[in-house]
Amino acid sequence: RYAIFSVDVIGRRIYTIQIKDLQTGEILSDKITNCTGNVAWANDNKTFFYTRQDEKTLRSDKVYKHILGTDAAADKLVYFEADDTFNVSVSRGKSKKYITINISSTLTDEYRFIPADNPDAEFKTFQERIRGLEYSISHYGDSFYIVTNADDAINFKLMKTVENATEKANWKDLIPHREDVLIEGIDIFKDYLVISERSNGLNKIKIMPWSGAEAYYLPFDIETYTAYTTTNVDFDTDILRYGYQSMATPSSVIDFNMKTKTKEIKKEQQVLGGKFDKNNYIEERLWAKATDGTMIPMSVVYRKGIQKDGKNPLLQYAYGSYGMSMDPYFSTTRLSLLDRGFVYVIAHIRGGEDLGRQWYEDGKLLKKKNTFTDFIDCSK
Repeated sequence: RYAIFSVDVIGRRIYTIQIKDLQTGEILSDKITNCTGNVAWANDNKTFFYTRQDEKTLRSDKVYKHILGTDAAADKLVYFEADDTFNVSVSRGKSKKYITINISSTLTDEYRFIPADNPDAEFKTFQERIRGLEYSISHYGDSFYIVTNADDAINFKLMKTVENATEKANWKDLIPHREDVLIEGIDIFKDYLVISERSNGLNKIKIMPWSGAEAYYLPFDIETYTAYTTTNVDFDTDILRYGYQSMATPSSVIDFNMKTKTKEIKKEQQVLGGKFDKNNYIEERLWAKATDGTMIPMSVVYRKGIQKDGKNPLLQYAYGSYGMSMDPYFSTTRLSLLDRGFVYVIAHIRGGEDLGRQWYEDGKLLKKKNTFTDFIDCSK
């Protein structure tokens, strides 16, 4: 019946939370100012949790509890994070059974949780922070599923533990660590587990039915592309919503039926002018040998029919920092260059996470030089 919305009218990420009655259209008198806009409802339809930030640094550091119809000045502070290298957020999982406080820094995570049916409960620590231990949790059935780098799993692995034994000592491997596959995240549904992976520099989306039926990957028929799961809020559904694009394919949002294995394009980016045809362009994946022998992938696109004789103008781009993968993407403004004979290249150099976590480690700190020499070797 009630929807929370938050508004920032200044542009400084300082929000005001308000509540709308969806039956009457009335905006309730409850108003919470100077907060982040991050909110999670409890299951009693009257209590919600929200976060506030430090007034000077805007670091999200506090979690409060509010009850509809009460004065926000009386809201209870339920958590404060004193360590200024950590940020906090609050959420309710897709199963709607637990509310979690997510506490994270660059390389370390900690979660605290309560039953969403009991908003007055004391938050319990899932697994206390250990420097260098990264993990995220999802609930299903009587268990939690954990994506983590525990036990030196640099590319992350999927573990599982029961609800009443959440400490790391009780975690069991479900999908063990793999040297050549990075687990980027999971989406849990009533009948399916969906795993977002990255291998050989490309996104893979794996569907695993809880029934034990054979797992499968979403099929992608070109050699360089970007695919990712989007917002999937429904728990009891066969539909997985994902995004897809390539350097010659406009960005689209697709609903995939995990039961029938059929898909429906819900929205595709428009290319104005009416003359665009993706069949006029060729996409390739090339590999360059770096100075130390490492093979660096490149995503290449050009207009069909150009002669690859080394005389074409070239625009090459890369990022290579902070573990940010620079995946192939579609651009309408790039089409003008391609139509005039340019070859466009994204070089997936080290420093990103394009080929897994080690790709990031090999392009930072004392190995940062690789980021630049990789770019030069791709150019050659």
